[in-house]
Formats: sequence, structure tokens, C-alpha cells
Amino acid sequence: MLPGRKIVLGFMFLLFAVLSILYFQTTSAEKIVYEGNFENDCNLEGSFLRCAGNELYLDTQNSSLTGEGVWSKEVSLSPGKISWNWKGEDLENFSLWLKVTFSNHKSIYYVAAGSRNPQSEGDYYKDRESRRRFSPSVVIAGIPLSSVERDLVEDYTRYCGPAENIKVVSVSAGLGDNSTRCRNFLRISDLKLYGQL
Repeated sequence: MLPGRKIVLGFMFLLFAVLSILYFQTTSAEKIVYEGNFENDCNLEGSFLRCAGNELYLDTQNSSLTGEGVWSKEVSLSPGKISWNWKGEDLENFSLWLKVTFSNHKSIYYVAAGSRNPQSEGDYYKDRESRRRFSPSVVIAGIPLSSVERDLVEDYTRYCGPAENIKVVSVSAGLGDNSTRCRNFLRISDLKLYGQL
């Protein structure tokens, strides 16, 4: 083999090794920083809302009863990706959403396909001069009832502006049954937040 070919092949091998190392470092740098074990983090409002392991569910027990509930968890995380799984059975006139609230009082609702939109249009807060302010929420509706993965930075940038110096401060889930004809058995499981370590 000619010396020039050895140098080119050696350079190509070295370049491939460096690119492989960089690829594995960037893909493995994003880790699960919060995993919703609803049984341990069972902060509930609503008489029909229940926690079991990594599943949060609403079961009004029969179609003649209606009810709703909200689960919430305070966190302090840099935004990354978020994933969850949601399902529903015997559906009519229901509410199913996940809300992510950021440190600057902005929030994004992810609303399941077929669900009613959440009642809240935003949050009131006091600014540095103690003046009352209102921050409208973003609603992303029509998300299929299945496994979901969203990029919080991408969604925030698209709907709220530059995602600089913000943190995720809370995650909440709302499940509601407003029908007296259907059972509306709703579930959310496998909630995970990913971030850089």
C-alpha cells in the first residue's frame, strides 16, 4: 500500500472515531431527570382521581357519575423533552390534559384529541413591583391518545418566544368526566422529563 493511501485511511479512521465519540456523548447526555411515580407523588384534587404505581387514572365507577381531578408536582428542572402515555375508554365529553409551567409564569397545555380544552386561560402573578399581571397559557390540542414525546424547548420557542434562562417549575395533569352516558375511564402513565446532566 502506498504511503499516501495509509495517511488518508488513517485520517478517515480517526475522523470516524471522533465523530462516533461526539455522537454517543450528545445522545447519552440527555437523561431522565424526573420520572412520575404517581403513587409516591400523589398530590391530588378530586374524589375520583387515583394513583397506582406509575399510573394516574380517573374512574367514576359508572356512567351516571361525573367528576374531575387534577394532579400536580412542583419541580425545578431545565427544559428538555417530556414524554408520557395516555389512554381512554368509553369516551364522551371528557377532559384530558397535561400542563407544564415555567419559571417566568408562562405555561403550555397539551390536550388529548377529542378532549375539551382546560378551563384556565392563564395565570395571575405579581411582578417585581407587586403589580398584578396575567400570563396567558398556550393550548396545543389534538394530541393522539397514545405514547407522546414533545420537545419543551422547541414548543416554548414556537409559542412563547426565546427559551432563555427558564426552568420548568411544575407539571400538572387534568382528567375530567362530564358525561352521564359514558364511563370515561382516563389514564396517564410513564411521565418522564428529560434534561442535560
